[in-house]
Amino acid sequence: MPTPTLLPEAFARARAFLTQRGRPLDLARFRHAFENPDAASVLDALRTYQNEDGGFGRALEPDCRAPHSSVLATMMALRVLQELEVAADEPLLRDAVDWLHAHLHSNLDGSVWPFLPAQAEAFAHAPWWNQSREGELARTFGGFRVNPRAEIVGRLWRWPGLLADGLLAQLTLEARDAVLAGLDERDVNSHVAAAVFAGNASIPDDHRLPVLEYLADVLPGRVQTAPDAFTEHGLNPLLVAPTPDHPLAHALEEPLSAALLHLISAQADDGAWGPNWTWLGQFPEVWPTAEAEWRSALTVDALLTLRAWGRLEE
Repeated sequence: MPTPTLLPEAFARARAFLTQRGRPLDLARFRHAFENPDAASVLDALRTYQNEDGGFGRALEPDCRAPHSSVLATMMALRVLQELEVAADEPLLRDAVDWLHAHLHSNLDGSVWPFLPAQAEAFAHAPWWNQSREGELARTFGGFRVNPRAEIVGRLWRWPGLLADGLLAQLTLEARDAVLAGLDERDVNSHVAAAVFAGNASIPDDHRLPVLEYLADVLPGRVQTAPDAFTEHGLNPLLVAPTPDHPLAHALEEPLSAALLHLISAQADDGAWGPNWTWLGQFPEVWPTAEAEWRSALTVDALLTLRAWGRLEE
């Protein structure tokens, strides 16, 4: 039985959607990946989301519309910079890491990055970013111990010399221990953050391998497997193993095959892939804008994922 793939006509519809309706950043990412290896246009588009302080904001993550620099948006920028495989001397990267260093919150329990500044509450955002009550955001995200810390640390190990001596090692130990303390099976994004950590072979084995072993043990019972489950927000196996060379891929072979089949079938008639979540009625006048931006970003992500898994006929 032939392996299902995204056919050329479907790829062409996705390209047309991005050309006509995609964000400049996502169109640049698409063209860099499939048409032009020069990354300059992607960096130029990404730069429009960077603030003078070096951090990123300006709705780079569409579910938070605040213009201020945030850990949330800066983490999204790191994803793009890693996708481009930029060198450690790239100014956007160095400024972003300097900003992250300056906004690390430390206490006797360790160091974490709170996702958003308090000012973000005044701007349209998804309900999970609410912080009208003191400490609300930290409670929502488990004190930020795994998400976003594990993901940021996992990505920074691509450029380990950018943080001060000893700081990356400290953060790596703290991220490892936070994951090994156990993840709530309902906490989708903490599993994803931990998988980023486990997927970077540059992290010393005594920190990375225990996390990898923990995830390989729990994820088969926690990822979505049934076709109808993929239409809902949940722990899609492609979130934790986005490429076949991720070390968790071998533990999730059957769920990944089902997820890839669903991804191919989930393309809309206009060529795009959309979010499987909403803002649940909060800021109803702004959600359509955020949804359109997510459709742009997720369409590029879908094409990159399908290509990585050999499911794309360009």
